[in-house]
Amino acid sequence: MVDNNDFSTNQNDSNSNRLAKFISQSSQKLFSTFIDDSYKKSELKRTIFKKINQAIAQKSTVVIQYQVSSDEQSFAKYETLVGRIYQHPNNPDALMIKQQKNNQVKMISADYIKKVSIISPNYNRPSYKNK
Repeated sequence: MVDNNDFSTNQNDSNSNRLAKFISQSSQKLFSTFIDDSYKKSELKRTIFKKINQAIAQKSTVVIQYQVSSDEQSFAKYETLVGRIYQHPNNPDALMIKQQKNNQVKMISADYIKKVSIISPNYNRPSYKNK
């Protein structure tokens, strides 16, 4: 004869175990997605910085697609900047661009650069995107 109390206790334990397992797996998936996304962003940032350093060394003109607002949504505003780029000596993430159209100097953050293209007579003009 089976005791009903033991059966209901085992069923409650199995439900709570399933719930705990589900929560654990969900948090692990969320964490791994976050880590993977951070890694991709850092790789893209490294690629963009390599391209910027190359443009600085060549004293080339660059075209930068720059995100004006800090929102990551699709309605974020972008600005296209054309000119010579310089790195700030004390803060490498702060970049200065001397705009070609009006010779104004604008300081921008490297975190909001979405795309960089180098314009030079001796260069084949590849571009790198930051997604």
